[in-house]
Parts: sequence; C-alpha cells; structure tokens
Amino acid sequence: MPVAGSAPATAFAAAFAAVLAVVFAVTLAILNRRARESLRTQRRKLFDGCIALFDHATLTQDDIAFPVLTGSYREHSVRIEPIVDQVVFRQVPSLWLSVSVRRDLPVAGTFDLLARRANVEFWSQAGALPLCVPLPRDWPDHTSLKTDREASELPLDVLDPHVKTLFSDPRSKELVVMPRGVRIVYQVQAADRSEYLVLRRATFQGAQVSIALLESLLERATTVCADLMRGGEHASA
Repeated sequence: MPVAGSAPATAFAAAFAAVLAVVFAVTLAILNRRARESLRTQRRKLFDGCIALFDHATLTQDDIAFPVLTGSYREHSVRIEPIVDQVVFRQVPSLWLSVSVRRDLPVAGTFDLLARRANVEFWSQAGALPLCVPLPRDWPDHTSLKTDREASELPLDVLDPHVKTLFSDPRSKELVVMPRGVRIVYQVQAADRSEYLVLRRATFQGAQVSIALLESLLERATTVCADLMRGGEHASA
C-alpha cells in the first residue's frame, strides 16, 4: 500500500524541482546576456583612438560582432571591416582587417595578390578570378597573383614598389586593385592558441587596432590609388 502522505511529498518535490529548473534557466540567461554584453563592449573598442584619423566616421556593430568603421579619409570613402577567420582546420584562427578605399581608377580589370594562399580564404575574391599570372621578378615568392586580364594589361610597374614594401611585412595578406578602388587585408591578431585547441573557440583578447597601423594601411592604399591615377610617373614606396 502507498505510504500515507507520499503523494503530497512527491508533488512538493516535483514543484520544488520545477522552481529550481526555472531559477537555473533564468540565472543562466542572465549570465549569458551579461557575457554577450561584455563581449560586445570589448569588441566595440577595436577602433578606439582611430576615429580621429577621419574627417567623419561611423561605427556599426551587429550584435556581438566586431564593429565596421566607415568614413572619409583624405577625401576618400573608406570601409574598415574586421574578418574573423576560423575555418575549422586552420591551426589558429586569425582576425584580419580589410581596409578598402573607394576611388574610380583607370584600370580595366581586377588584380589580386594573395600571400600564403591556402584556397580557404572565403573573404577573398582571388578564387573567382580566372587567370594566374607569373610573379614579376623580385616580387615575394610567398604570394600568388590572380586576375581577369593578361599580364601585359596590368599596371605591374606602378604596383611594384607598393608590393615589395607591403609584403615585406609577414602580416600582410592581400592587395586588391579594382576599377572601383583598392583593398588591403592585414592580420591584426591571432586567436589564443591554447583556448582554441582545447575549446575550439576563437578568442582575441584585448584586440585593438592602433592608430599608427590603421594610418599606415590607409596611406598605402590611398598612395596606390594616387599612383595609378598618375600612371606611375611618380610611384612612391
């Protein structure tokens, strides 16, 4: 026979468990919200100090993603976009910075010079370009050149000093020249290796773009534009 009082006790235990479950769920939701807000705030600091470089600038941030910076630099329209590259079979994910300068240029096609190409650069358009052009003499041998034009149609002489200077830095990843402007992709930071190997989570603690770095990339991109406009008569390194 059932023990007297067992049904109420069972009901009480069930109700107590249900309350605990609700409290746990609410607590977990609060902690998760706080963690996301903390991450969002941390990532929004990526461009702290850099806004002063621009005539006007706008930061946009989608939830906890790194913010995108757009604005005007030396009368050029620019877009600075962080790219989190965490393709699963990479050893350590990277945080890339895509620096795009908008300018109508006197070039017919697209030029894409990519360093250490691995065919998993989802953010690059190199894979969509049909022609692989042999590198000019003395260009970095860890780069590959893709384009949609024959080599004779490319402004390689104008780009020569910029390529040699830019890719002497091992963190430079890509230089793209298009009829509508120039883009440089540069590594800001590698993810924490130990955390990624254990948790498979890409974290970039304290990631921040220095004003000196961003200014140097913008200067390089705008100088490439200026030299292409001049036809290379005064190409500068």
